[in-house]
Amino acid sequence: MNKKKYFIIIIGIISYVFIMLGQDKSPIEEVGIISGIGYDIEIKGQNSFEYTIPISTNVYKPSGSQVNLVFKESGQNPGEIIQKRQEKMDKKFVQGHEKIIVISEDYARHGLKTLIEDRFRNPEANDMAYMVICKGKAEDYLKYKKEGYINSSEYIGGLVESYGDYSFFSNNYKLIDAYVRIGAEGRDLVLPYINITEAGIEIIGVAIFDEDRMVDLADIKNGKVLNMLKNDEVKGIISLQKSPKEYIDFDSKTGKRKVKCYKQGDKYSFIIELSFTGVVSNNEMYMNMIKDINIKKEFEKDMAKSMEKQCNDFLKIMQNDYKVDCITLGREAAGKFGRQKGIDWNEVVSNADIKVNVVVKVELQGGGDY
Repeated sequence: MNKKKYFIIIIGIISYVFIMLGQDKSPIEEVGIISGIGYDIEIKGQNSFEYTIPISTNVYKPSGSQVNLVFKESGQNPGEIIQKRQEKMDKKFVQGHEKIIVISEDYARHGLKTLIEDRFRNPEANDMAYMVICKGKAEDYLKYKKEGYINSSEYIGGLVESYGDYSFFSNNYKLIDAYVRIGAEGRDLVLPYINITEAGIEIIGVAIFDEDRMVDLADIKNGKVLNMLKNDEVKGIISLQKSPKEYIDFDSKTGKRKVKCYKQGDKYSFIIELSFTGVVSNNEMYMNMIKDINIKKEFEKDMAKSMEKQCNDFLKIMQNDYKVDCITLGREAAGKFGRQKGIDWNEVVSNADIKVNVVVKVELQGGGDY
């Protein structure tokens, strides 16, 4: 028994030594740790492009202090850019810690194929990094200084991560999610869209993609409804307001979205069932809701009616303007009627009959009535 125990210990020590000897280790002062990466493009002519990839890097000084530097290089392809950048640098870049990937709108409209191939084939890349589309140049966002943050990448990543608590955003805006959605039947990619305003960096909408190309931008209001219709179990605040003094806010969470799909000839029909459950956070409209169950039911009915109208208004924009199935109804239809049939689900959904049914349920009363 003792011999077996010693044998296991010896094997463990030998394995550890081999692992440590095989690692390419460097002092932290000799490396730059990438915290964020950007993708810009300049179209110089037909079939002539220049890519620019800025990187936000944390560099550690011998004194122990840390600084953030943004390095930018341009070229005709990512490989050329990486080579040119390293030729000018005195440090080795360490990947795998990227918090955010910032993509300019011009790059997104040109297509994400080059980016996806660059990231996917790189075993050191962090596929859990968040992706956002930006107005203007990605470089400006990586250089942005936010008080209390060593770099803007941490701030932008936190902005995307926390925004879902208020606007029904999902957490599916990571690089790995783009891998899954681009090219998948009946699914289209959507990503947060950011801008630098007087108040700082803000999410101002949702970028809508057809395969790997951005085709439209939903403003923050329509983006909120898009997320309600697309995502399961997300959080947000919805409101009713009659006047500046008459309003009610409902802090809610959606349930699992239910979609029914029917087909008659070549015509498709969809019924989307949504549920909102939550608490009233501010109430200046429906007095005595706690005491009177009929008032509570009146609010639930009115809110459901309001949400159905907002959803139907958005669906008209989606079908007539975007003409993209950005709420993944095609996936539901393909699952029921068969996949890989060469069907253009964007066209199908843009011409389909879509009905939305909403159920609202108040669980608890917040501080609105007292």
